[in-house]
Amino acid sequence: MRLTKLELHGFKSFADSTELLFEPGVTAIVGPNGCGKSNVSDAVRWVLGEQRARLLRGAKMEEVIFQGSSARRPVNIAEVSLHFENDDGALGVPFREVVITRRLSRSGDSDYLLNNAPCRLRDIHDMVRGTGLGADSGVVIESKMIDALLSDRPDERRELFEEAAGVGLYRDRKRSTERRLEETAVDLGRLDDLISEVQTQVRSLARQRRRAEKHVELNNRRFTVEIALASREMEAWHGELERLEKRVAELRLDAPSAEESVAAAEATRDSAHGARAAAEGRRGELARLVNEQRESTQQLRAEIAVAEERQRNSVARRERAELERREGGSTVERVNEELERAVQHREQLDAELAAANTALDGHTREEEEVRQSLAAARAAVESAERALREIRELAHRHALDRQTTERELTELAGRRESLSEEQAQLADNAASIGREIADLESSLTTARDRNSLLNAELASALAAVRAARDSDSAARSALLRAEEAQTALASKLNALEGLERERVGLAPAAAKLLRERERFGDGAVIGPLSDFISTNAEAASLVERFLGVNVHAVLVRDRAAAEAIRLWHAATNPGPLLLLPADSVAEGNRGIGADADDDDLSRLVKSESAASHWVKTLLGRVRAIENGTGFVDARGAIWLPANVAGPGPLRRRAEISELRRSLVEAETARHMAASA
Repeated sequence: MRLTKLELHGFKSFADSTELLFEPGVTAIVGPNGCGKSNVSDAVRWVLGEQRARLLRGAKMEEVIFQGSSARRPVNIAEVSLHFENDDGALGVPFREVVITRRLSRSGDSDYLLNNAPCRLRDIHDMVRGTGLGADSGVVIESKMIDALLSDRPDERRELFEEAAGVGLYRDRKRSTERRLEETAVDLGRLDDLISEVQTQVRSLARQRRRAEKHVELNNRRFTVEIALASREMEAWHGELERLEKRVAELRLDAPSAEESVAAAEATRDSAHGARAAAEGRRGELARLVNEQRESTQQLRAEIAVAEERQRNSVARRERAELERREGGSTVERVNEELERAVQHREQLDAELAAANTALDGHTREEEEVRQSLAAARAAVESAERALREIRELAHRHALDRQTTERELTELAGRRESLSEEQAQLADNAASIGREIADLESSLTTARDRNSLLNAELASALAAVRAARDSDSAARSALLRAEEAQTALASKLNALEGLERERVGLAPAAAKLLRERERFGDGAVIGPLSDFISTNAEAASLVERFLGVNVHAVLVRDRAAAEAIRLWHAATNPGPLLLLPADSVAEGNRGIGADADDDDLSRLVKSESAASHWVKTLLGRVRAIENGTGFVDARGAIWLPANVAGPGPLRRRAEISELRRSLVEAETARHMAASA
């Protein structure tokens, strides 16, 4: 792989399309300061995916586009292309010439092209990873990178050495794998949350089902209570009907006396009407007399007022006369005469006033008497009206009772006729009933005996029903627990089967070989050794601890297939890989297991024919020490393995088998609980 050409258009100082050809050998660019030499190295770094504008000697990425000058207008796009020869296939694309292009516009659109085909920056990084190319690799060395190489601080030089040694590829893979593992952990946590949520819903549905069953039971009890209540109400209605029939008979007996009382009440009402009319006439006469007395009283009061006015005038005249007498003696006689006349007139007025007062007292007494008699008459009228209203109400009630009695009498007459007909029919049936009574009396004894037997059977049946209800409740509880256990086991089994299908935990080299097994021919790669071994969880843990990374060994058909895989492994270098040819076993290990101990590891596992001799070779005459803290092989060597971080494929497969058996048992328990 060799760089052949660099094309620039609109990148920094290269406003026009510029091509730089790199012939075999060393190519140098020489020029004064500011002529654009560093722009060439910036273009190489930029097209390989540099995202930091600071390393390109700018504040933002748009500054790599030609900004214009006094003689040229700015351009709207910057584009750089690198041409590589790929005759040796170092780049993983089927082209002899590979062109990597990056394009950026002022609108912010950025595109990456691989041989003029749109692609992602990640695709370019994956293609050039391991070849020494890259924005962060040592393909472009600046002055500060030289300072880092010459620095005495190892952490500054380590990145450059790791990049030169090709460790960056595996570091990126490690980071990507760690991110996927974190995402898987998040997904597993989410799965646990979903499982707990589903279990909560299952418990809620179970409670709802119990409530529904209790509702059905309460409805049945309610129906029984309603039937009993209806029977009691019918009995009460029958008692009420009998009471009403007795009341009808009593009303028939009381009807004549009620009619007589109604007639007497009507007569009393007529006499009360007459008394009321007379009282009304008397009240009118008394009102007329009162009005006349009022008018005469008003007249007397007016005369008294006139007399008082005259008296006041007389007093005034006497005062004037006294004044005139004091003024002169000539008017004395005239005044005396007027005084005598005034005295006489006063005496006359006093007599009239006394008579008027006497008459007023008499009229007042008469008015009081009239008022008292009027109040008595009004009270009598009101009592008469009350008595009349009571009589009317009583008459109305009697009339209603009479109408009701007449209707009831009509109904009773019709019922009497029907009863007469029924009596005739009953008379006809009396004879047959007598005969039936004799038969019933004979069967009554038998029925009583049968009743006692049925009561005993009923008691036993009730006890059986209670026992059945208790067993049903227990069976429902067991069914609920079985369903919850089955759901949990199924969820865990599905998760483990998903991990088994994706072969999570398998060595990277073995996983890559299984993905590319078709290139070696049909049947050349048989499969991982763990696929042909089955055992329980305890033995799987011991086998995995002893084998360690060898548990990821891959069975192949023969040594020729192993040789082809070796060549592929040397070319791709995917990581450590152990191959087990199925047609050969190490000479020193042949026959191991024939006289093996009963407690060696090969006796604890079951293997298929394709891997049985390798299982004997690897595990024969190997015994565990103190529950797997150490192992002793056929040569007496003691193997002390490290602790395994997590379950391997054997333990996972053993756990899947255990879960499947547990799931079958849970299904059986659920069916038994459901049938119960």
